[in-house]
Amino acid sequence: MLVKNLMRSWMAEGFLKLENDLEREAEKSGDEIDYCRYCLYRDLLTPAHRQLRDHDNNDLWKRTRSIFSFLLKDSYFILIKILKVLELRHIEIDNFPLQILNLIWLRYLSLQCDENLDIPQEICRLWNLQTFIVQGSQMGVSVITITFPEKIWGLMQLRHLKAKRVYLPNPPSVSADKGSRMGFPNIQTISYLYPRCCTNEAILGIQNVKELGICGYEIESNGLLNNLVHLQQLETLSFILCYNRLPASEKAFPETLKKLKLRLTSLRWLYLDIIAELPNLEVLKLMTSACDGEEWHPNVRGFDRLKLLSIENNDLKY
Repeated sequence: MLVKNLMRSWMAEGFLKLENDLEREAEKSGDEIDYCRYCLYRDLLTPAHRQLRDHDNNDLWKRTRSIFSFLLKDSYFILIKILKVLELRHIEIDNFPLQILNLIWLRYLSLQCDENLDIPQEICRLWNLQTFIVQGSQMGVSVITITFPEKIWGLMQLRHLKAKRVYLPNPPSVSADKGSRMGFPNIQTISYLYPRCCTNEAILGIQNVKELGICGYEIESNGLLNNLVHLQQLETLSFILCYNRLPASEKAFPETLKKLKLRLTSLRWLYLDIIAELPNLEVLKLMTSACDGEEWHPNVRGFDRLKLLSIENNDLKY
């Protein structure tokens, strides 16, 4: 289980607080967790797993507040009115389970889907939701889109929104003159956002985000990605499949940016001269086909604060 997801599920339960400090510690621990001190994670889950196989044990169901990847054949979790954590990533779905909408105390929700998925308008009922994840299976190769309704903006507690590709509509107006719009005041992470969703209205609605991923084959040539400059708390930014459509100037990137990851972007190596001008960039990861060509002649100036440069699966020779 991912360290970050484990931390967020424990926060949803109320075991842990001070999320920012804990997430920094999680990053130091690596991407996967195989062992928890004093076997706490195993001890918490194993007894429940054994007992929940007895579907007649309704008292236990009613006391349960977390379900992790449990292979439920029926929707027994609707009996758990106080459920706070629901992770069903080992159960592949093709429609959003409407029974979940009754779990109004839910704070952490993780689903698995390998097809495009529409989230219903009634998602706003889950007003306590902090983390919403829709994962694809390991075997899935296509980029699926999770389409969220306008009422998703009503989830004011939302901190983390993650899927292979997120379609996020513009936030609704909250005043008659349409000068003010709803937003996610507590948002920390969104990935991967569909490029056409990077409108000025949507970006201002997520302006507190610290980690953002963008994924899409095509980007309109109307400079939507230039709106990223409004994300003045953004520290980590990832691009996937944004073929040669990144902002044309370093001024379109937030000055707060510390980590940048590119994959399947097919940029010219010359474009890195623009990235080199980012004043606070510390980590640059050039993954598969981030840049095209065998030669890179870096500008002598730039990359003043760079601590890590990673180049993987590119054609670079010189």
